[in-house]
Amino acid sequence: MKEETEDPKQAVIQELAECKDKENLNFINAHFFSLPSQGNVYTLTPLTDAKGFTKILVASLQRKVYCLEYTHGRPCMRDVPFTYIPGGAEIVSIDAVNRSIIQEDFIIGITIIKKDDTTGQQSHFFNIYSDWDLNSDSALDVVSQNCLPLELDFVPYHLYHTKTLGKNGWETVWLLSGSDCTIHLYQSDDESHSYQEVEGSQSFPEFKFVDGITLWMDISYTQESKRRVTVTCGEGGNVHMFHVNAENTPEVISSRCILWDYPVSSAKVFSSANFLRTPFFLEDILRLQKQESPRNEDELSIVVGTTLESCFVYRDFAKAQKGFRLPESDANDAVTCCIVCDIDQDGINEILMGTYGQVVLVYKWIQKTSEWILYHTVSLPCPVLSLAYCDVMGDGTFQLIVLTSTGIHILQHDPWEMAKVLLHRIEAFMEPRLDKVHKREPAQDPAHSPIQDTADIEAVGINTSDKR
Repeated sequence: MKEETEDPKQAVIQELAECKDKENLNFINAHFFSLPSQGNVYTLTPLTDAKGFTKILVASLQRKVYCLEYTHGRPCMRDVPFTYIPGGAEIVSIDAVNRSIIQEDFIIGITIIKKDDTTGQQSHFFNIYSDWDLNSDSALDVVSQNCLPLELDFVPYHLYHTKTLGKNGWETVWLLSGSDCTIHLYQSDDESHSYQEVEGSQSFPEFKFVDGITLWMDISYTQESKRRVTVTCGEGGNVHMFHVNAENTPEVISSRCILWDYPVSSAKVFSSANFLRTPFFLEDILRLQKQESPRNEDELSIVVGTTLESCFVYRDFAKAQKGFRLPESDANDAVTCCIVCDIDQDGINEILMGTYGQVVLVYKWIQKTSEWILYHTVSLPCPVLSLAYCDVMGDGTFQLIVLTSTGIHILQHDPWEMAKVLLHRIEAFMEPRLDKVHKREPAQDPAHSPIQDTADIEAVGINTSDKR
């Protein structure tokens, strides 16, 4: 009699199914890097190179900028020697982006405040670091030496990069909020190899309606960049939400303003579904073309983080509908930052709120009851200033990056749990496809059969990096 043996893959999938109802995220505090001085809510930004590897740039108030990256699994925290940051200057905000997908065309913006020891007067600068010679090696150390300083007549706050339609197509621009209650637009001039401030009312007409000092802004494009949703929040408690037609001459289609009696620290535009681009190896096997995110502005939501009371989520901001309150979001001191990501790998995005009460709150949408619940909390030893969720380790899974008042925490998912999730996704992806192929063409090898149905590809996504 033949002895039956248990399939190890089925055992893993069964174990994953049994653990699926757990409401706890298993994070490993992988690494901690201390900073010589404290940063703020604007001094952490991820930067992804052309190979898909992500590094973290973090600035301390005392003019130092550090780069956190992993090489062959080993972490490295080093000082990046950015020029034109004089002694005694304080860094207010930093942002970075790679403008190319085939090479390292980094552009980094840093705003600083410098106090004159003699007169006591303050001067403010916006330093833009880039390499205009595309034939050179635009590594981080090279870019940090090519600076264009722009003097400001206002105190800088949030520095943000986005895209807009220019004369030569889509281009990256800088948006900078200031103490003059204005959001300033900075655009590149390829002929003079410089940046300059330009009138922003034509490219971003929504900013004409923004009043007060803007503490945070976020922009999300939809419908193949034909539409965009913009949100700003400010020191005076104003939250402005805009739906903009971005084709040809941009114009505001609809807007909504919510007034609070206290400052609003953060806001984020997001989609509940987590869309991931099809990995290149599946494109080759399944003969598929690259898919763009099918975002629709009607499906976008906006989360607003307040400093004194509960935070809210607005699922249909264009209509005067009541927002969803995030429970216990006012129980851990002021909310300092928020991000949206699929932290539990179920294909639906969660909301993460960083608080000054040394806790990161994780909220999950429950479809059956139509409510947001407090899904998980992460306790830290110091106040949380900024959050990021990216693959900084280069192992194919994302890590939670937490900037606190003393340093940077790298929180890693349990590798064994991630392996179980990956096996489950592969199993769920392959079995239905193979069944369809066998029914249609039983004599043909399924591995060489073209598959036309791509509906489930988005649902199979796991937060993995596309490493070539």
